[in-house]
Amino acid sequence: MRDYTVHEPPVFGATRDERAEGLVFVKDGFSWGAALLGPFYFIARGEWLGLAAYIGAALVLRLAFYLVGAEPDWTAFAFLIFNVVAGFEANELKRLSLGYGGYREIGATSGRNHAECERRFIEAWLPNEPKITPDAWKSSTPRALLTIEAVEERLRSLAARLRNQYAPKA
Repeated sequence: MRDYTVHEPPVFGATRDERAEGLVFVKDGFSWGAALLGPFYFIARGEWLGLAAYIGAALVLRLAFYLVGAEPDWTAFAFLIFNVVAGFEANELKRLSLGYGGYREIGATSGRNHAECERRFIEAWLPNEPKITPDAWKSSTPRALLTIEAVEERLRSLAARLRNQYAPKA
């Protein structure tokens, strides 16, 4: 059995079907790619937070072994262990970077493979989500989430009011 956590992107105004398409499933457990490929794994997946953590920890580890005058064999062994730890933590770094990107964890699921986990979660989640149409979303949009055109229109009306109020009278 495989376990996944499910993360929803910070997209407002999408219908529930569009929201379902944007869900991200992150596997729990060991990542062989991170353990075997190290920083190349993070680069290939675009996980810049994970790459920064990997490089920072590798530099600290290398500096520590240099300062104590460790033999090259010990340094190689330490980096082997370091890559195993990176394999265990890669998916947690992915969850952390999703959280910083505005994603929110909305659930967990398990199944035999990724496709089954997706199917199980969507079948349980989709009927319980309210159906939001784009028109309904526009009427309930918070002021901070207005479109560029709406913001420009509000700025134009504010400028006109200020001109009328403070402009010198001729």
